[in-house]
Amino acid sequence: MNKRIVLFATMVMLMALVSACDSGPAPQPTSQPRQPTLPAQTTQTIGTPTVVDAAPITPPPTPVDDFPSPTPVTITSTGEPLTALQALAALKPKALAWQSDVRLAMLANVRPGQQKLLLGVALGDPDVFEPTPGGTGRNWTLVAVSPSRGGVAISMDGTEVDLVAEGSVTGEMLGSFSDPRLSPLDLATLDAGHLIDSDKIDASAGNSAIKSIGIALIAPAPLGVGPLPTPQSGGAPPTLAYEAFSADPAQQAFVIFNAVTGEVVLDSAKP
Repeated sequence: MNKRIVLFATMVMLMALVSACDSGPAPQPTSQPRQPTLPAQTTQTIGTPTVVDAAPITPPPTPVDDFPSPTPVTITSTGEPLTALQALAALKPKALAWQSDVRLAMLANVRPGQQKLLLGVALGDPDVFEPTPGGTGRNWTLVAVSPSRGGVAISMDGTEVDLVAEGSVTGEMLGSFSDPRLSPLDLATLDAGHLIDSDKIDASAGNSAIKSIGIALIAPAPLGVGPLPTPQSGGAPPTLAYEAFSADPAQQAFVIFNAVTGEVVLDSAKP
């Protein structure tokens, strides 16, 4: 074989071998993750962002300790002066016309428009009660309680107030007036002829220091007044009593009288 031919064939074989090596998969270029381009002057906040309210802050008002005192109620009645029993005779039929089973709870001289407060304040509150000089008053108000239907306040000036609707008479009070031992309070059978009248009640028989007094006829037991002392001779406390009280809020003084005998039952100034 000619040497040239052998050399040529050898070169062809080498080129074929190199070409076979070059036919494998081409290497892939390594890529780097693309970084996002943030807008100019933009910052990231990690966590909860803080909200700033640009509105002006108004400071709370400074508390005022010196509130003005409530305006005292000074309106007075203009009716004819009457004693307690005179007023009871006029108001009793109106109470019985409302409910036949009503019982007497209180009879007091009251400022006009203040009837709904009668059972919610102390006797002698000058904003509710008017004085009864000489035991007479111009706007006596009868508080009558029906154990089955509630309570009503009826005044000489013609005012009638539903005390249950006003929240002055509770179920507990109605239960107190239901006691059968309080039957002497039944207005249907009450004989006022056996009672001492208000003009005969002498506050000086008890606490002579009482000034500008008011007088009210009350049913002590169901109204929660007491317990009252029993007579020295024994027996039960009075079912009906007069309470003479100071109309001066600076003077807490009262005297309680038996409404049948007129005797002093309790004097707040005496031990």
